[in-house]
Amino acid sequence: MTTKTSPTGNERISKDAKIGANTRIHNDALIYPGASIGDNCIIEPGAIIYENVKLGANSYVGSQCILGERLSGYLSDPTYKNPSLLIGENATIRSGTIIYADCKIGKGFQTGHRAVIREKSIFGDMCSFGTMAQSDGQMTVGNNCRFHNNVFIATFTTCEDDVHFYPMSCTVDSMHPPCQKGREGPYIEKGVIVGAKVLILPRVRIGSKSVVAGASVVTHDVPPGMVVAGMPAKVIKGREEVRCHIEDRPAYDVAMENKN
Repeated sequence: MTTKTSPTGNERISKDAKIGANTRIHNDALIYPGASIGDNCIIEPGAIIYENVKLGANSYVGSQCILGERLSGYLSDPTYKNPSLLIGENATIRSGTIIYADCKIGKGFQTGHRAVIREKSIFGDMCSFGTMAQSDGQMTVGNNCRFHNNVFIATFTTCEDDVHFYPMSCTVDSMHPPCQKGREGPYIEKGVIVGAKVLILPRVRIGSKSVVAGASVVTHDVPPGMVVAGMPAKVIKGREEVRCHIEDRPAYDVAMENKN
């Protein structure tokens, strides 16, 4: 693989981009004017980094990623100016990921392959967004949150710290689709675990440290610290009552304590 440690002599890397020290950029990457890339980063072939993207130090951008994807106004507004995309240091953005402009993402962020994050999404520190996962934009996420593969997060969804979504779970924001009136996503409090293939309906609030069992449909608010299951989801027992099948301990403690 051919790499460069400087934009000098490569027309695909704008002279008006700010490139940090010891950063390696493949010849086939495209860096626009006004982009800022921190020290010790690696940018793989085919990656596109648009204007007003700021990528923190020690980050990795895989092949065919797009950072700062332009918004719809770019096609119709002759005065369009791309909003900023801010990504903190130590990010790992795996191949095929697309992150739109007008997002703010904290340090230690990771994506799987081909993840899509649309505009006005906010992530705290040490979050991950899995392979083929998608944010429809305007979501707000705290620190240490995990979204596994094929998760779909609708607009206006809010997650506090330490929330885990498992594969193929989904939130929605419209009470009667395709009607656009009164759209509002669910609110998920700190430490919630959402099992695989769960559907969470609009305007629902899930209380802190609750667990939603796999394949459940959450239609109403969930009290803190409860396990809910079913279609519609109903309270089964308290979270602390669920014991591990392998050793004598509460079943869900370890999952939430492991933040690496």
